Amino acid sequence: MIITFYSFLMSVLFSAVPIALIYTLRRKFFFLKTLGIRTILFLYVLCCIRAMLIFEFSFTAPFPLRGVYSAVVRHVRVTELPIGGSQVELLELYTAVWLSVAAILILQFLWQVLSVGRRLARYAGNKDAYADRVLERVKSESWRTPSVSLCICPSIDIPMGAGLFKRRIYLPDEKYTEDELYYILKHEYTHFCNRDLLVKFIIQLFCCIFWWNPMVYLMKRDLSQILEIRCDTKATEGFSRQERAEYLSTIVRILKGKESLGYTPSFVQVTRLIARKRQNNILERFHFLTKTVEPLSRPWKVTLCALAVGIFCFSYTFVIQPEYDPPLEDVYTNPNAGITDVSDISPKCFFIFKNEEGKFYLVPEAGNAGKIMEMKGSSVQPFLEIGFKLMEE
Repeated sequence: MIITFYSFLMSVLFSAVPIALIYTLRRKFFFLKTLGIRTILFLYVLCCIRAMLIFEFSFTAPFPLRGVYSAVVRHVRVTELPIGGSQVELLELYTAVWLSVAAILILQFLWQVLSVGRRLARYAGNKDAYADRVLERVKSESWRTPSVSLCICPSIDIPMGAGLFKRRIYLPDEKYTEDELYYILKHEYTHFCNRDLLVKFIIQLFCCIFWWNPMVYLMKRDLSQILEIRCDTKATEGFSRQERAEYLSTIVRILKGKESLGYTPSFVQVTRLIARKRQNNILERFHFLTKTVEPLSRPWKVTLCALAVGIFCFSYTFVIQPEYDPPLEDVYTNPNAGITDVSDISPKCFFIFKNEEGKFYLVPEAGNAGKIMEMKGSSVQPFLEIGFKLMEE
């Protein structure tokens, strides 16, 4: 099990393309409603795992490809740039830039999380006995009971939850009816029960690592919406039609409220009842709670997930490698030995042998009528890149 440049390209291909496909289909209301939220989340998780597991196994077979792909790969692998008085390969430069930017983004994100936590912690002492009683009612109805406290934060305009360890629900300094307060706290507490903040934290770290891939930002945006829909569904589980209408009315009432001019944390680090700038997302949440669509049966969902796992496993069976014509002009042929036919040199017929003196030879496989040919050391790497095996004495 090794990591190669080509196994990395395969991980990008088999994670980015499925993410784009899922995102495109997921925008259709019917697709999400019929497949279900869990199925979509499973497919996204599978894409993330494929992006992270950049391995090539012993059974992985090379799939040669010519054309533009081969030209681009050769440019990246061969090109060197003069930096600091030395020659640096373009691939090494790309890797250094990738890891450097990823490290900076991760540190920046962690600093933002700590900064938001410190700024919100200032309001931890702003208690509201009335809201606390309603929160206790919500806790008593929950299937999970994570430790969550509540406080009033005058600088925000929308109720929200924050904190991976010190979990708190922050309410604006506004007056709510008991029913409105119940639906607000029910929603935010459900986020903590679903561990949505932890999920969003992991997704953001994933985006920091693969900052150069536009598909991961589409996935992050879509997952944020899916988490909200899942929270709405779970929070209103067992509600009557009237109670669901009141729940949605509470969202509309808060949406129409005045927007705060104070400090409001970014959407990444907190959960909110609504986001004012994403009206289409709110409409989708309303449709999901009010419209009825017959979902796929469990066997069909299991079959779809099994098919996705099958494609996931299949992606490790091959790697796409460039195919070039071997640089035969660099192979030493010996006219006295009668070596004149080099037209059938291929990885299936020949392998490269290195002796104790460090010399390289192109040796025919057993059953091949070809002759042994000495090679220049500088020509070995291109042969290896197109699939020739190297054996040493």
